[in-house]
Parts: sequence; C-alpha cells; structure tokens
Amino acid sequence: MSRSVRRDEVLDALVRSGPLPSQAASSYELAAGAVREGRFGDAEELGRFTVEEAREGRELYPVFAERIRDFLRREEVPADRLEREEARVRGLLRLPGGEEFDLERGWDSYVGHIEDFARACRRERAAEALAELERARRSWRETHDRACDLVCGLLDASARLLGETRIGEVWDHVMASIYPSRDRYDVRARPWRESIEPLVLDAATSLRGHLSGPGRAGAVEVEEHADRWVVRFDPCGSGGRTYLPDAEEGTPPRTEPPFGFAVTTEEHDWAWNAKGVCLYCAHCCQLQQRIPIRRLGYPVRVVDPPRWPAEGKATCTWSIYKDPSLVPEEAYRSVGERPPEGQPPAR
Repeated sequence: MSRSVRRDEVLDALVRSGPLPSQAASSYELAAGAVREGRFGDAEELGRFTVEEAREGRELYPVFAERIRDFLRREEVPADRLEREEARVRGLLRLPGGEEFDLERGWDSYVGHIEDFARACRRERAAEALAELERARRSWRETHDRACDLVCGLLDASARLLGETRIGEVWDHVMASIYPSRDRYDVRARPWRESIEPLVLDAATSLRGHLSGPGRAGAVEVEEHADRWVVRFDPCGSGGRTYLPDAEEGTPPRTEPPFGFAVTTEEHDWAWNAKGVCLYCAHCCQLQQRIPIRRLGYPVRVVDPPRWPAEGKATCTWSIYKDPSLVPEEAYRSVGERPPEGQPPAR
C-alpha cells in the first residue's frame, strides 16, 4: 500500500495514512497541493481516494430512500399519495439546467472527472489536473446534495403523513441492518483502546466524503483533548448543510420554502430531546448513541448536533471518549437512557 492510503483492519476499509489530526484536511485540497508541488503520483492517489470517501453516500442514500418508501407502504400510505409526495420533492431536485436528477448519471459524471484528473496527473499537466479535480468536486456536490435531499424530503413526508413521533421508528426500519455494525466496538470483543482510532478515522473519512466544511471541500476538524477526541463539522455536508443557504446554487436552507423540510417541533429521545433538529440528523442520534447504549452499554460517539434556526452556523460536534467510563451522564439522559452505575474503565 502506498504512503497516502492504507487499509484499517478494524474498519476493513481504506483510510488515509497519517496521524489523527492530519485527517482533518480535505483530500481534494491535499490532491491539489500535491499537483502544485509536482507530486503527481501522490495527487492521483489522493484524487482517486475521494471516490472511496464518497462511496458511503453513493451507496446509502438510495437504500435509505427505498426503505423509507417501504415503511410508508407498510403503514398503508396510499400509493398515489406517496407518488405525489415524491414527485414534489423530485421537482425541487432538478439540476441547474433543468434536467431531472439522476443519481447514477451524476455519479458517473463525478467518477469520469476523477479519471480525467488521473490522466492529467500521469501526463503531468498541472492546470488541466486542477481544473478536472474542481469539476469532480462540483459534480459530486451537485449529485450528493440532491440524493440527500430526496431522503430529507421523504422524511418530511413521513412526518406529515404519519406524525413527527414516528420518525424514530422510520429510522429503526431504515437502519436495522446497519445497527449490528456497532458491535465491532464492544469492549467484550476488542479492547476499547483499539477502537478509538478507527472511530475517529471512520468519522473523518465519511464526513469528508459528504463534502463537509467551508466551501464544501471536505475539510473537518480533529482535536485531541485529555479525555476524548473531537471531530467537528462546520457544517456537516449531509444534515448540517440543510440548515444553511447553498452558496454554490443560490438556494435557501432546506428548512425554508420551496423545500420546507421538517425539523423536530417537540422533544424526542431519538433526536437528543431537542427541538429544531433536522429529521435526517436524527439518524446519528440512533446510530451513535441510542443503539450502541442498548447493544453495548455505552455510546460509541457523543453528538452535539446543530439546531434550527441556525443563525449562520450549523456546527456539529462528535466526541469519541478515550474510555467509555468517561462519557458524561448527560449523553445517556439526552437520549432517554439511564447512565450505567459504577461502570469500570474499559480494557
């Protein structure tokens, strides 16, 4: 394996090489920097790695959308009503030129630009490589955000058709097959000290792939504290960016017309018992805190999500504690769980 990318055994996935603080940097920006310095081999590898980072969104969004549809059908929402709801959302997802959004076509365009970037690197054509890399980022952002918006729109429809209180059930249905993945962090099977780095790496890699951070380039923040690692997204490129205007396309926050996607209006265990939480963001409450607490006895990550109104910022903060016994009691109570009594330190 090269110096830029390696395989993590716990995650069974490719990750960027380097110490944890270095995971904050955007892979697009690192690739561009390598081009400018004439390190074309490194640049090509980093550019290609953005595809691995993006794959989570490419694979999960269609699954999420179909499982939400399946839940609504199971709840006997009439087929014509569901079709009307989705048609309304899809009408909002048209591309800037008016074309209908198509995830497969958008993904192929993104990957095609990365291939063009790689060819330019092999020919050592710096200006051409930089132009293709930016075209790739823009193509993925355009595709990614619409795929995420479709999920947000179906969640919004679920809240209106079934009631806001049912959204936790929707996510349980959507992510039932994902919940067992938390078991890899069970201290009864693996010492916690061996899980900390993969938890940080996985968070940084996936949220870079969602194009988090200023300018939607995939930069995150990674900080070490005495008791925990903190990974911060300003904004997260999936749920968090829905609280803010889209600077590249000039559209409003997804909570405002013409989108009008719902946020929580009441307190729910599945959304940190907070009002103003994007219904999409609620899946992190389930996946990072509630379900791990139930399966393992502790959260794998503690999330402080953004809330609407965002007032110009939509920062989301994830904390990975260096020992489960250090997790604050509020991290349990905020999701309706009881803190453990006398929890010993992990191995």
